[in-house]
Amino acid sequence: MINSADLLQVDDIGRTTLFYAAAKGDLLEVSKIIYSLAGTGLSCQRLSLINHKDQSGITAVEVAEKLGHEEIRKLLVCESIRMEYYE
Repeated sequence: MINSADLLQVDDIGRTTLFYAAAKGDLLEVSKIIYSLAGTGLSCQRLSLINHKDQSGITAVEVAEKLGHEEIRKLLVCESIRMEYYE
């Protein structure tokens, strides 16, 4: 089982595991990461992770888009919109 605290940790450039899964184009890993986090409530971890920006100001969505991983970009954008709707 994935530890949600580990998923929210950032490295020395402000990136989370979501950034690296998105960069690799690993749709299954991206799905596992986001769906292992709370998607509703006062502190929506899933939305926070999707919207997290690294030190250069980009998100995992932008990493996926830049590297041509359209399915991952679409998943993250749709999930972000869904979480914002329920907040």
